[in-house]
Amino acid sequence: MIHNYNTTDTHASGVYPLAFFGSTESASYFADAPVRALAAFFEEKGLPAIKNEDREEQWYEDWIAYQKQHGLYASILSPAQYSRRDGCFDLLRYTRFLEVFAYCSPAHGYSLQVTFLGLFSILMGSNAELKQEAVDALEAGKLLAFGVSERDHGSDLLANEFVVTETDSGSLVANGAKFYIGNTDTSSIISILGRKTFDEQAGHHANRAPFLLIALRPNEASCFRSLGKIRTMGVRAANVGSFEVNNHPLPRNDVIASGRDAWDAVFGTVTLGKFFLGFGSIGICERAFEEAVAHMRKRVLYGTAVIAMPHIRANISHAYARLTAMKLYAYRALDYVHAASRLDRRYLLFCAVQKAKVSTEGLKVMALLQECMGARGFESETFFEMALRDVQLIPSLEGSMHINLGLALQFLPRYFNRPDPALADPPSLVGGETPSRENAYLLEARTGAMHSIGFRPSFEAYRALAAVPNAVLFAQQVEIFREVAACDDAAKLDLSDMQLSMALGQCFATIVYGQLVAENASRLGIPNEMISAVFASLVGDLSALALQLAAIPQVDDAKRGLLVQMVKVPQTRSADWDFVAEKYSSART
Repeated sequence: MIHNYNTTDTHASGVYPLAFFGSTESASYFADAPVRALAAFFEEKGLPAIKNEDREEQWYEDWIAYQKQHGLYASILSPAQYSRRDGCFDLLRYTRFLEVFAYCSPAHGYSLQVTFLGLFSILMGSNAELKQEAVDALEAGKLLAFGVSERDHGSDLLANEFVVTETDSGSLVANGAKFYIGNTDTSSIISILGRKTFDEQAGHHANRAPFLLIALRPNEASCFRSLGKIRTMGVRAANVGSFEVNNHPLPRNDVIASGRDAWDAVFGTVTLGKFFLGFGSIGICERAFEEAVAHMRKRVLYGTAVIAMPHIRANISHAYARLTAMKLYAYRALDYVHAASRLDRRYLLFCAVQKAKVSTEGLKVMALLQECMGARGFESETFFEMALRDVQLIPSLEGSMHINLGLALQFLPRYFNRPDPALADPPSLVGGETPSRENAYLLEARTGAMHSIGFRPSFEAYRALAAVPNAVLFAQQVEIFREVAACDDAAKLDLSDMQLSMALGQCFATIVYGQLVAENASRLGIPNEMISAVFASLVGDLSALALQLAAIPQVDDAKRGLLVQMVKVPQTRSADWDFVAEKYSSART
Protein backbone atom coordinates (compact mmCIF):
# COMPACT_ATOMS: atom_id res chain seq x y z
CA MET A 1 0.00 0.00 0.00
CA ILE A 2 1.31 3.45 -0.90
CA HIS A 3 0.88 5.70 2.11
CA ASN A 4 -0.39 9.24 2.23
CA TYR A 5 1.88 12.19 1.60
CA ASN A 6 1.31 15.85 2.25
CA THR A 7 0.60 17.32 -1.18
CA THR A 8 -0.23 20.86 -0.09
CA ASP A 9 1.05 23.25 -2.74
CA THR A 10 2.13 26.71 -1.57
CA HIS A 11 2.31 28.03 -5.12
CA ALA A 12 -0.35 28.98 -7.66
CA SER A 13 1.31 26.99 -10.43
CA GLY A 14 -1.00 24.04 -9.86
CA VAL A 15 -4.05 25.92 -11.14
CA TYR A 16 -2.50 26.58 -14.54
CA PRO A 17 -2.76 23.89 -17.23
CA LEU A 18 0.03 21.38 -16.64
CA ALA A 19 2.01 18.73 -18.47
CA PHE A 20 2.58 15.53 -16.49
CA PHE A 21 5.14 13.66 -18.60
CA GLY A 22 8.73 14.90 -18.71
CA SER A 23 7.99 18.24 -17.03
CA THR A 24 8.99 19.85 -13.74
CA GLU A 25 6.00 22.21 -13.63
CA SER A 26 3.82 19.53 -12.03
CA ALA A 27 6.23 18.78 -9.17
CA SER A 28 3.57 19.44 -6.51
CA TYR A 29 1.47 16.59 -7.93
CA PHE A 30 4.40 14.20 -8.06
CA ALA A 31 5.13 14.72 -4.36
CA ASP A 32 2.42 12.07 -3.95
CA ALA A 33 3.61 8.50 -4.48
CA PRO A 34 0.35 7.21 -6.08
CA VAL A 35 0.59 9.92 -8.77
CA ARG A 36 4.18 8.92 -9.46
CA ALA A 37 3.18 5.28 -9.77
CA LEU A 38 0.25 6.19 -12.02
CA ALA A 39 2.35 8.28 -14.40
CA ALA A 40 5.14 5.69 -14.47
CA PHE A 41 2.75 2.97 -15.64
CA PHE A 42 1.32 5.01 -18.50
CA GLU A 43 4.63 6.47 -19.63
CA GLU A 44 5.99 2.96 -19.93
CA LYS A 45 2.82 1.61 -21.56
CA GLY A 46 2.90 4.36 -24.15
CA LEU A 47 0.21 6.05 -26.20
CA PRO A 48 0.27 3.48 -29.09
CA ALA A 49 -0.72 0.67 -26.72
CA ILE A 50 -3.48 2.79 -25.17
CA LYS A 51 -4.81 3.69 -28.60
CA ASN A 52 -4.75 0.04 -29.65
CA GLU A 53 -6.83 -0.91 -26.61
CA ASP A 54 -9.20 1.90 -27.54
CA ARG A 55 -9.59 0.61 -31.12
CA GLU A 56 -10.01 -2.99 -29.97
CA GLU A 57 -12.29 -2.00 -27.06
CA GLN A 58 -10.03 -4.18 -24.95
CA TRP A 59 -10.34 -4.32 -21.14
CA TYR A 60 -7.12 -3.29 -19.42
CA GLU A 61 -6.23 -6.23 -17.19
CA ASP A 62 -2.63 -5.04 -16.95
CA TRP A 63 -3.65 -1.77 -15.32
CA ILE A 64 -6.05 -3.42 -12.88
CA ALA A 65 -3.31 -5.83 -11.83
CA TYR A 66 -0.84 -2.94 -11.47
CA GLN A 67 -3.13 -0.81 -9.34
CA LYS A 68 -3.87 -3.86 -7.18
CA GLN A 69 -0.18 -4.57 -6.73
CA HIS A 70 0.52 -0.98 -5.65
CA GLY A 71 -2.76 -0.48 -3.77
CA LEU A 72 -3.50 2.67 -5.77
CA TYR A 73 -7.28 2.87 -5.62
CA ALA A 74 -7.25 1.86 -1.97
CA SER A 75 -4.55 4.38 -1.07
CA ILE A 76 -6.64 7.31 -2.27
CA LEU A 77 -10.19 6.11 -1.50
CA SER A 78 -10.09 4.12 1.74
CA PRO A 79 -11.58 6.14 4.63
CA ALA A 80 -9.67 6.13 7.90
CA GLN A 81 -12.50 4.60 9.93
CA TYR A 82 -12.62 1.37 7.92
CA SER A 83 -9.16 1.10 6.42
CA ARG A 84 -6.92 -1.71 7.64
CA ARG A 85 -3.97 -0.19 5.78
CA ASP A 86 -3.67 3.29 7.23
CA GLY A 87 -5.88 4.82 4.53
CA CYS A 88 -7.44 8.27 4.39
CA PHE A 89 -9.82 9.79 1.85
CA ASP A 90 -7.82 12.96 1.25
CA LEU A 91 -9.81 15.21 -1.09
CA LEU A 92 -6.91 17.06 -2.71
CA ARG A 93 -4.98 13.84 -3.33
CA TYR A 94 -8.02 12.26 -4.96
CA THR A 95 -8.79 15.15 -7.29
CA ARG A 96 -5.19 15.53 -8.39
CA PHE A 97 -4.99 11.80 -9.01
CA LEU A 98 -8.14 12.01 -11.14
CA GLU A 99 -6.73 14.92 -13.12
CA VAL A 100 -3.49 13.07 -13.90
CA PHE A 101 -5.42 9.85 -14.58
CA ALA A 102 -7.56 11.53 -17.27
CA TYR A 103 -4.40 13.09 -18.72
CA CYS A 104 -2.99 9.56 -19.06
CA SER A 105 -6.12 7.71 -20.16
CA PRO A 106 -9.78 8.66 -19.50
CA ALA A 107 -10.92 5.10 -20.20
CA HIS A 108 -8.69 3.68 -17.48
CA GLY A 109 -9.75 6.47 -15.11
CA TYR A 110 -13.38 5.46 -15.57
CA SER A 111 -12.81 2.30 -13.51
CA LEU A 112 -11.78 4.45 -10.54
CA GLN A 113 -14.66 6.91 -10.90
CA VAL A 114 -17.16 4.04 -10.87
CA THR A 115 -15.43 2.34 -7.95
CA PHE A 116 -15.83 5.59 -6.02
CA LEU A 117 -19.59 5.56 -6.71
CA GLY A 118 -20.02 1.98 -5.58
CA LEU A 119 -17.89 2.47 -2.48
CA PHE A 120 -19.26 5.83 -1.41
CA SER A 121 -22.91 4.80 -1.71
CA ILE A 122 -22.19 1.97 0.72
CA LEU A 123 -20.24 4.23 3.07
CA MET A 124 -23.15 6.68 3.13
CA GLY A 125 -25.55 3.90 4.12
CA SER A 126 -26.33 2.50 7.54
CA ASN A 127 -24.85 -1.01 7.30
CA ALA A 128 -21.51 -1.04 9.14
CA GLU A 129 -20.68 -4.62 8.14
CA LEU A 130 -21.12 -3.83 4.45
CA LYS A 131 -18.98 -0.73 4.83
CA GLN A 132 -16.13 -2.81 6.19
CA GLU A 133 -16.62 -5.46 3.48
CA ALA A 134 -16.53 -2.83 0.75
CA VAL A 135 -13.34 -1.24 2.03
CA ASP A 136 -11.75 -4.66 2.49
CA ALA A 137 -12.59 -5.46 -1.14
CA LEU A 138 -11.08 -2.16 -2.26
CA GLU A 139 -7.92 -2.80 -0.27
CA ALA A 140 -7.68 -6.25 -1.83
CA GLY A 141 -7.45 -4.49 -5.22
CA LYS A 142 -11.01 -5.17 -6.31
CA LEU A 143 -13.41 -2.84 -8.15
CA LEU A 144 -16.92 -1.75 -7.21
CA ALA A 145 -19.92 -0.57 -9.23
CA PHE A 146 -23.03 1.57 -8.86
CA GLY A 147 -26.29 0.31 -10.37
CA VAL A 148 -28.73 3.20 -10.58
CA SER A 149 -29.68 4.10 -14.16
CA GLU A 150 -32.07 2.05 -16.29
CA ARG A 151 -32.51 1.80 -20.05
CA ASP A 152 -35.92 3.45 -20.19
CA HIS A 153 -35.41 6.03 -17.45
CA GLY A 154 -31.77 7.17 -17.47
CA SER A 155 -31.30 9.80 -14.79
CA ASP A 156 -34.99 9.75 -13.79
CA LEU A 157 -34.45 7.88 -10.53
CA LEU A 158 -38.07 8.35 -9.45
CA ALA A 159 -39.15 6.04 -12.29
CA ASN A 160 -36.95 3.21 -11.01
CA GLU A 161 -38.37 -0.23 -11.86
CA PHE A 162 -35.89 -2.45 -10.01
CA VAL A 163 -37.95 -4.01 -7.21
CA VAL A 164 -37.35 -5.86 -3.98
CA THR A 165 -40.37 -7.87 -2.84
CA GLU A 166 -41.03 -9.25 0.61
CA THR A 167 -42.50 -12.74 0.45
CA ASP A 168 -45.13 -14.21 2.78
CA SER A 169 -42.31 -15.84 4.75
CA GLY A 170 -40.66 -12.47 5.30
CA SER A 171 -37.67 -13.02 2.99
CA LEU A 172 -36.62 -10.54 0.29
CA VAL A 173 -36.36 -11.20 -3.45
CA ALA A 174 -34.80 -8.78 -5.96
CA ASN A 175 -35.78 -8.42 -9.63
CA GLY A 176 -34.86 -5.90 -12.31
CA ALA A 177 -32.29 -4.64 -14.76
CA LYS A 178 -29.78 -1.80 -14.83
CA PHE A 179 -28.27 -0.13 -17.89
CA TYR A 180 -25.10 1.83 -18.61
CA ILE A 181 -23.28 0.60 -15.53
CA GLY A 182 -19.49 0.91 -15.30
CA ASN A 183 -17.42 -2.06 -14.09
CA THR A 184 -20.46 -4.32 -14.58
CA ASP A 185 -18.50 -7.46 -15.39
CA THR A 186 -15.45 -6.69 -13.27
CA SER A 187 -16.79 -5.57 -9.88
CA SER A 188 -16.87 -7.51 -6.64
CA ILE A 189 -19.85 -5.57 -5.25
CA ILE A 190 -22.54 -3.56 -7.03
CA SER A 191 -24.58 -1.05 -5.05
CA ILE A 192 -28.09 -1.12 -6.58
CA LEU A 193 -30.98 1.29 -6.17
CA GLY A 194 -34.44 -0.28 -6.19
CA ARG A 195 -37.84 -0.01 -4.57
CA LYS A 196 -39.42 -2.20 -1.95
CA THR A 197 -42.87 -3.10 -3.24
CA PHE A 198 -46.03 -2.58 -1.22
CA ASP A 199 -49.09 -4.77 -1.19
CA GLU A 200 -51.13 -3.23 -4.02
CA GLN A 201 -54.36 -4.39 -2.35
CA ALA A 202 -53.58 -2.03 0.53
CA GLY A 203 -53.99 0.89 -1.87
CA HIS A 204 -50.37 2.01 -2.12
CA HIS A 205 -49.25 3.41 -5.48
CA ALA A 206 -46.18 1.74 -6.96
CA ASN A 207 -44.19 4.96 -7.45
CA ARG A 208 -44.57 5.72 -3.74
CA ALA A 209 -42.86 2.51 -2.74
CA PRO A 210 -39.84 3.27 -0.54
CA PHE A 211 -36.35 3.22 -2.00
CA LEU A 212 -33.99 0.44 -1.10
CA LEU A 213 -30.24 0.42 -1.69
CA ILE A 214 -28.83 -3.09 -1.77
CA ALA A 215 -25.47 -4.80 -2.27
CA LEU A 216 -25.05 -7.57 -4.81
CA ARG A 217 -21.95 -9.68 -5.46
CA PRO A 218 -22.01 -10.68 -9.14
CA ASN A 219 -19.51 -13.50 -8.74
CA GLU A 220 -21.57 -15.12 -5.98
CA ALA A 221 -25.13 -14.47 -7.22
CA SER A 222 -26.47 -17.21 -9.47
CA CYS A 223 -29.45 -15.00 -10.34
CA PHE A 224 -27.20 -12.25 -11.76
CA ARG A 225 -26.88 -12.17 -15.55
CA SER A 226 -24.62 -9.82 -17.46
CA LEU A 227 -26.23 -8.43 -20.61
CA GLY A 228 -22.86 -7.62 -22.11
CA LYS A 229 -20.74 -4.60 -22.91
CA ILE A 230 -22.36 -1.47 -24.29
CA ARG A 231 -20.30 -0.12 -27.18
CA THR A 232 -19.73 3.58 -26.67
CA MET A 233 -18.25 6.43 -28.70
CA GLY A 234 -15.66 7.17 -25.99
CA VAL A 235 -13.83 5.35 -23.17
CA ARG A 236 -14.04 2.29 -25.41
CA ALA A 237 -11.65 0.17 -23.36
CA ALA A 238 -13.69 0.67 -20.20
CA ASN A 239 -16.18 -1.90 -18.97
CA VAL A 240 -19.61 -0.31 -19.49
CA GLY A 241 -22.50 -2.71 -19.57
CA SER A 242 -25.90 -3.76 -18.33
CA PHE A 243 -27.22 -6.57 -16.19
CA GLU A 244 -30.39 -8.14 -14.90
CA VAL A 245 -31.32 -9.91 -11.70
CA ASN A 246 -34.06 -12.55 -11.63
CA ASN A 247 -35.49 -13.74 -8.31
CA HIS A 248 -32.32 -13.07 -6.36
CA PRO A 249 -32.71 -14.09 -2.68
CA LEU A 250 -31.62 -10.98 -0.81
CA PRO A 251 -30.34 -11.41 2.75
CA ARG A 252 -31.42 -8.53 4.95
CA ASN A 253 -27.81 -7.84 5.87
CA ASP A 254 -27.23 -6.95 2.20
CA VAL A 255 -29.51 -3.91 2.52
CA ILE A 256 -27.29 -0.83 2.51
CA ALA A 257 -30.03 1.64 3.39
CA SER A 258 -33.78 2.03 3.02
CA GLY A 259 -36.32 4.81 2.57
CA ARG A 260 -35.01 8.36 2.85
CA ASP A 261 -31.59 7.10 3.91
CA ALA A 262 -31.27 5.20 0.63
CA TRP A 263 -32.20 8.30 -1.36
CA ASP A 264 -29.73 10.44 0.59
CA ALA A 265 -26.96 7.92 0.04
CA VAL A 266 -27.57 7.92 -3.72
CA PHE A 267 -27.97 11.70 -3.94
CA GLY A 268 -24.84 12.32 -1.89
CA THR A 269 -22.85 9.86 -3.96
CA VAL A 270 -23.98 11.34 -7.28
CA THR A 271 -23.38 14.89 -6.03
CA LEU A 272 -19.74 14.17 -5.30
CA GLY A 273 -19.15 11.61 -8.04
CA LYS A 274 -20.21 13.98 -10.80
CA PHE A 275 -18.33 16.84 -9.13
CA PHE A 276 -15.15 14.79 -9.32
CA LEU A 277 -15.75 14.12 -13.02
CA GLY A 278 -14.86 17.76 -13.66
CA PHE A 279 -11.24 17.02 -12.78
CA GLY A 280 -11.32 14.38 -15.49
CA SER A 281 -12.36 17.02 -18.02
CA ILE A 282 -9.44 19.16 -16.90
CA GLY A 283 -6.93 16.34 -17.34
CA ILE A 284 -8.23 15.44 -20.80
CA CYS A 285 -7.95 19.06 -21.94
CA GLU A 286 -4.46 19.47 -20.50
CA ARG A 287 -3.12 16.53 -22.52
CA ALA A 288 -4.94 17.68 -25.67
CA PHE A 289 -3.61 21.22 -25.19
CA GLU A 290 -0.05 19.95 -24.84
CA GLU A 291 -0.35 17.82 -27.97
CA ALA A 292 -1.91 20.68 -29.96
CA VAL A 293 0.81 23.16 -29.00
CA ALA A 294 3.54 20.65 -29.87
CA HIS A 295 1.96 20.09 -33.28
CA MET A 296 1.55 23.83 -33.94
CA ARG A 297 5.21 24.42 -33.11
CA LYS A 298 6.45 21.81 -35.59
CA ARG A 299 4.09 22.66 -38.43
CA VAL A 300 5.17 25.33 -40.92
CA LEU A 301 2.81 26.80 -43.54
CA TYR A 302 3.68 29.47 -46.08
CA GLY A 303 7.07 29.85 -44.43
CA THR A 304 5.59 30.61 -40.99
CA ALA A 305 5.33 28.45 -37.89
CA VAL A 306 1.63 27.76 -37.46
CA ILE A 307 1.71 28.66 -33.77
CA ALA A 308 2.79 32.21 -34.69
CA MET A 309 -0.18 32.82 -37.01
CA PRO A 310 -2.46 35.42 -35.37
CA HIS A 311 -5.71 33.46 -35.57
CA ILE A 312 -4.03 30.28 -34.28
CA ARG A 313 -2.31 32.18 -31.49
CA ALA A 314 -5.64 33.75 -30.51
CA ASN A 315 -7.45 30.40 -30.37
CA ILE A 316 -4.73 28.73 -28.31
CA SER A 317 -4.62 31.68 -25.93
CA HIS A 318 -8.39 31.61 -25.47
CA ALA A 319 -8.25 27.84 -24.89
CA TYR A 320 -5.51 28.31 -22.28
CA ALA A 321 -7.50 31.02 -20.49
CA ARG A 322 -10.65 28.86 -20.42
CA LEU A 323 -8.71 25.86 -19.15
CA THR A 324 -7.13 27.99 -16.44
CA ALA A 325 -10.61 29.14 -15.39
CA MET A 326 -11.74 25.50 -15.21
CA LYS A 327 -8.96 24.75 -12.75
CA LEU A 328 -9.49 27.94 -10.77
CA TYR A 329 -13.16 27.10 -10.31
CA ALA A 330 -12.76 23.37 -9.64
CA TYR A 331 -10.07 23.73 -7.02
CA ARG A 332 -11.91 26.59 -5.28
CA ALA A 333 -15.09 24.51 -5.27
CA LEU A 334 -13.01 21.75 -3.71
CA ASP A 335 -12.22 24.13 -0.83
CA TYR A 336 -15.95 24.35 -0.10
CA VAL A 337 -16.30 20.55 -0.24
CA HIS A 338 -13.32 20.25 2.09
CA ALA A 339 -14.91 22.72 4.56
CA ALA A 340 -18.45 21.32 4.31
CA SER A 341 -20.32 20.62 7.52
CA ARG A 342 -23.86 20.35 8.83
CA LEU A 343 -23.78 24.13 9.29
CA ASP A 344 -22.11 24.96 5.97
CA ARG A 345 -23.52 23.25 2.90
CA ARG A 346 -22.58 25.81 0.28
CA TYR A 347 -20.73 23.05 -1.52
CA LEU A 348 -24.06 21.73 -2.85
CA LEU A 349 -24.45 24.77 -5.10
CA PHE A 350 -20.82 24.73 -6.18
CA CYS A 351 -20.95 21.01 -6.95
CA ALA A 352 -24.05 21.51 -9.11
CA VAL A 353 -22.37 24.34 -11.00
CA GLN A 354 -19.19 22.31 -11.46
CA LYS A 355 -21.26 19.52 -13.03
CA ALA A 356 -23.01 22.02 -15.30
CA LYS A 357 -20.06 24.22 -16.24
CA VAL A 358 -16.58 22.71 -15.95
CA SER A 359 -17.21 19.80 -18.31
CA THR A 360 -19.01 22.01 -20.86
CA GLU A 361 -16.09 24.44 -20.70
CA GLY A 362 -13.95 21.45 -21.62
CA LEU A 363 -15.97 21.11 -24.83
CA LYS A 364 -15.23 24.76 -25.65
CA VAL A 365 -11.52 24.27 -25.02
CA MET A 366 -11.46 21.25 -27.33
CA ALA A 367 -13.40 23.13 -30.03
CA LEU A 368 -10.88 25.98 -29.97
CA LEU A 369 -7.96 23.55 -30.16
CA GLN A 370 -9.59 21.57 -32.97
CA GLU A 371 -9.69 24.69 -35.11
CA CYS A 372 -5.91 24.81 -34.71
CA MET A 373 -5.25 21.09 -35.16
CA GLY A 374 -7.31 20.65 -38.31
CA ALA A 375 -7.11 17.19 -39.86
CA ARG A 376 -4.33 16.15 -37.48
CA GLY A 377 -6.82 16.20 -34.62
CA PHE A 378 -8.77 13.34 -36.24
CA GLU A 379 -5.82 11.05 -36.92
CA SER A 380 -6.21 7.84 -34.98
CA GLU A 381 -2.74 7.66 -33.42
CA THR A 382 -3.16 10.94 -31.54
CA PHE A 383 -4.40 11.42 -27.99
CA PHE A 384 -6.35 14.38 -29.37
CA GLU A 385 -8.69 12.19 -31.43
CA MET A 386 -9.53 10.17 -28.32
CA ALA A 387 -9.94 13.32 -26.24
CA LEU A 388 -12.48 14.73 -28.72
CA ARG A 389 -14.66 11.70 -28.07
CA ASP A 390 -14.07 11.17 -24.38
CA VAL A 391 -14.53 14.77 -23.29
CA GLN A 392 -18.06 14.79 -24.71
CA LEU A 393 -19.21 11.95 -22.48
CA ILE A 394 -18.82 13.85 -19.22
CA PRO A 395 -21.41 16.63 -19.75
CA SER A 396 -23.68 14.51 -21.95
CA LEU A 397 -23.95 11.34 -19.85
CA GLU A 398 -27.65 10.61 -19.27
CA GLY A 399 -28.60 14.10 -20.43
CA SER A 400 -28.45 15.38 -16.85
CA MET A 401 -27.60 19.03 -17.61
CA HIS A 402 -31.18 20.08 -16.82
CA ILE A 403 -30.91 18.39 -13.42
CA ASN A 404 -27.73 20.26 -12.51
CA LEU A 405 -29.07 23.62 -13.68
CA GLY A 406 -32.39 23.01 -11.94
CA LEU A 407 -30.58 22.18 -8.72
CA ALA A 408 -28.46 25.31 -8.98
CA LEU A 409 -31.58 27.45 -9.49
CA GLN A 410 -32.95 26.32 -6.14
CA PHE A 411 -30.22 28.41 -4.52
CA LEU A 412 -30.80 31.56 -6.58
CA PRO A 413 -33.02 33.60 -4.16
CA ARG A 414 -30.81 32.91 -1.17
CA TYR A 415 -27.64 33.57 -3.16
CA PHE A 416 -28.61 37.12 -4.12
CA ASN A 417 -31.08 38.41 -1.58
CA ARG A 418 -30.23 36.93 1.79
CA PRO A 419 -26.44 36.98 2.11
CA ASP A 420 -24.85 35.95 5.38
CA PRO A 421 -21.70 38.04 5.99
CA ALA A 422 -20.93 36.00 9.12
CA LEU A 423 -19.99 32.95 7.05
CA ALA A 424 -16.27 32.36 6.76
CA ASP A 425 -14.44 31.95 3.48
CA PRO A 426 -12.97 28.44 3.36
CA PRO A 427 -9.16 28.35 3.32
CA SER A 428 -7.39 27.35 0.12
CA LEU A 429 -5.97 23.87 -0.27
CA VAL A 430 -3.73 24.57 -3.25
CA GLY A 431 -2.71 27.89 -1.72
CA GLY A 432 -1.37 26.08 1.34
CA GLU A 433 -3.74 27.84 3.77
CA THR A 434 -4.86 24.51 5.23
CA PRO A 435 -3.69 20.90 4.93
CA SER A 436 -5.95 18.55 3.01
CA ARG A 437 -7.81 16.00 5.10
CA GLU A 438 -10.67 13.56 5.12
CA ASN A 439 -14.04 15.23 5.69
CA ALA A 440 -16.15 12.78 7.70
CA TYR A 441 -19.26 14.92 7.18
CA LEU A 442 -19.43 13.87 3.53
CA LEU A 443 -20.18 10.32 4.64
CA GLU A 444 -23.26 11.41 6.58
CA ALA A 445 -24.54 14.36 4.53
CA ARG A 446 -28.30 14.45 3.99
CA THR A 447 -30.52 16.20 1.46
CA GLY A 448 -33.24 18.75 2.14
CA ALA A 449 -33.60 22.25 3.60
CA MET A 450 -31.68 23.86 0.76
CA HIS A 451 -33.54 27.12 1.35
CA SER A 452 -31.70 27.46 4.65
CA ILE A 453 -28.20 27.34 3.14
CA GLY A 454 -26.48 30.71 3.44
CA PHE A 455 -23.89 32.42 1.23
CA ARG A 456 -21.53 35.28 1.73
CA PRO A 457 -22.27 38.42 -0.34
CA SER A 458 -21.16 37.32 -3.80
CA PHE A 459 -19.88 40.75 -4.87
CA GLU A 460 -17.08 40.58 -2.30
CA ALA A 461 -15.27 38.23 -4.68
CA TYR A 462 -14.64 41.10 -7.11
CA ARG A 463 -13.38 43.75 -4.70
CA ALA A 464 -9.77 42.65 -5.01
CA LEU A 465 -10.09 42.70 -8.83
CA ALA A 466 -11.07 46.36 -9.18
CA ALA A 467 -7.98 46.98 -11.33
CA VAL A 468 -9.12 44.40 -13.91
CA PRO A 469 -11.71 46.00 -16.26
CA ASN A 470 -13.12 42.68 -17.42
CA ALA A 471 -13.75 41.55 -13.84
CA VAL A 472 -15.49 44.88 -13.19
CA LEU A 473 -17.65 44.40 -16.29
CA PHE A 474 -18.59 40.91 -15.14
CA ALA A 475 -19.59 42.23 -11.71
CA GLN A 476 -21.80 44.81 -13.45
CA GLN A 477 -23.48 42.05 -15.44
CA VAL A 478 -24.09 40.12 -12.23
CA GLU A 479 -25.72 43.14 -10.61
CA ILE A 480 -28.11 43.55 -13.54
CA PHE A 481 -28.97 39.84 -13.46
CA ARG A 482 -29.74 40.15 -9.76
CA GLU A 483 -32.43 42.67 -10.70
CA VAL A 484 -33.80 40.30 -13.34
CA ALA A 485 -34.06 37.48 -10.83
CA ALA A 486 -35.26 39.59 -7.89
CA CYS A 487 -37.36 37.59 -5.45
CA ASP A 488 -40.38 39.88 -5.65
CA ASP A 489 -40.62 39.13 -9.37
CA ALA A 490 -39.97 35.41 -9.06
CA ALA A 491 -43.65 34.59 -9.45
CA LYS A 492 -43.54 36.01 -12.97
CA LEU A 493 -40.93 33.45 -14.01
CA ASP A 494 -42.51 30.06 -14.64
CA LEU A 495 -39.61 27.74 -13.82
CA SER A 496 -41.68 24.72 -14.80
CA ASP A 497 -41.03 25.92 -18.36
CA MET A 498 -37.87 23.99 -19.20
CA GLN A 499 -36.76 26.40 -21.92
CA LEU A 500 -36.95 29.31 -19.51
CA SER A 501 -35.43 27.54 -16.52
CA MET A 502 -32.53 26.18 -18.59
CA ALA A 503 -31.72 29.64 -19.96
CA LEU A 504 -32.01 31.22 -16.52
CA GLY A 505 -29.94 28.41 -15.03
CA GLN A 506 -27.18 28.87 -17.60
CA CYS A 507 -26.88 32.53 -16.66
CA PHE A 508 -26.89 31.79 -12.95
CA ALA A 509 -24.36 28.95 -13.27
CA THR A 510 -22.00 31.25 -15.19
CA ILE A 511 -22.32 33.87 -12.45
CA VAL A 512 -21.52 31.38 -9.69
CA TYR A 513 -18.66 30.03 -11.81
CA GLY A 514 -17.25 33.55 -12.13
CA GLN A 515 -17.47 34.11 -8.39
CA LEU A 516 -15.26 31.15 -7.51
CA VAL A 517 -12.85 31.92 -10.34
CA ALA A 518 -12.51 35.42 -8.88
CA GLU A 519 -12.06 34.11 -5.35
CA ASN A 520 -9.30 31.71 -6.33
CA ALA A 521 -7.55 34.19 -8.61
CA SER A 522 -7.38 36.69 -5.75
CA ARG A 523 -6.28 34.16 -3.15
CA LEU A 524 -3.54 32.71 -5.31
CA GLY A 525 -2.22 36.01 -6.64
CA ILE A 526 -2.92 35.29 -10.29
CA PRO A 527 -1.51 38.15 -12.41
CA ASN A 528 -4.02 40.74 -13.63
CA GLU A 529 -3.21 39.98 -17.26
CA MET A 530 -4.31 36.38 -16.84
CA ILE A 531 -7.41 37.39 -14.87
CA SER A 532 -8.30 39.81 -17.65
CA ALA A 533 -8.07 37.05 -20.26
CA VAL A 534 -10.11 34.66 -18.12
CA PHE A 535 -12.88 37.19 -17.55
CA ALA A 536 -12.92 38.20 -21.21
CA SER A 537 -14.46 34.79 -21.91
CA LEU A 538 -16.85 35.05 -18.96
CA VAL A 539 -18.08 38.51 -20.00
CA GLY A 540 -18.64 37.27 -23.54
CA ASP A 541 -20.37 34.10 -22.39
CA LEU A 542 -22.72 35.91 -20.03
CA SER A 543 -23.57 38.47 -22.72
CA ALA A 544 -24.54 35.70 -25.12
CA LEU A 545 -26.56 33.85 -22.47
CA ALA A 546 -28.39 37.06 -21.51
CA LEU A 547 -29.44 37.53 -25.15
CA GLN A 548 -30.63 33.93 -25.33
CA LEU A 549 -32.74 34.45 -22.23
CA ALA A 550 -34.08 37.76 -23.56
CA ALA A 551 -35.19 36.05 -26.78
CA ILE A 552 -37.56 33.68 -24.95
CA PRO A 553 -41.18 34.86 -25.49
CA GLN A 554 -42.17 34.30 -21.86
CA VAL A 555 -39.76 37.01 -20.66
CA ASP A 556 -41.58 40.31 -20.20
CA ASP A 557 -40.41 43.62 -21.68
CA ALA A 558 -39.03 44.98 -18.40
CA LYS A 559 -36.80 41.98 -17.87
CA ARG A 560 -35.86 41.92 -21.54
CA GLY A 561 -34.65 45.50 -21.27
CA LEU A 562 -32.47 44.61 -18.29
CA LEU A 563 -31.06 41.57 -20.04
CA VAL A 564 -30.02 43.66 -23.03
CA GLN A 565 -28.08 45.89 -20.63
CA MET A 566 -26.06 42.84 -19.62
CA VAL A 567 -24.45 42.70 -23.05
CA LYS A 568 -20.90 44.00 -22.61
CA VAL A 569 -17.79 44.12 -24.80
CA PRO A 570 -14.70 42.74 -23.02
CA GLN A 571 -11.92 45.28 -22.48
CA THR A 572 -8.93 43.04 -22.99
CA ARG A 573 -5.59 44.57 -23.98
CA SER A 574 -3.21 43.03 -26.48
CA ALA A 575 -0.70 42.89 -23.65
CA ASP A 576 -3.04 40.60 -21.73
CA TRP A 577 -3.13 38.06 -24.55
CA ASP A 578 0.63 38.43 -25.01
CA PHE A 579 1.00 37.48 -21.36
CA VAL A 580 -1.14 34.37 -21.86
CA ALA A 581 0.83 33.32 -24.93
CA GLU A 582 4.10 33.76 -23.06
CA LYS A 583 2.70 31.76 -20.15
CA TYR A 584 1.91 28.65 -22.14
CA SER A 585 4.98 29.01 -24.33
CA SER A 586 7.48 29.32 -21.48
CA ALA A 587 5.88 26.44 -19.57
CA ARG A 588 6.55 24.06 -22.48
CA THR A 589 9.88 25.26 -23.81
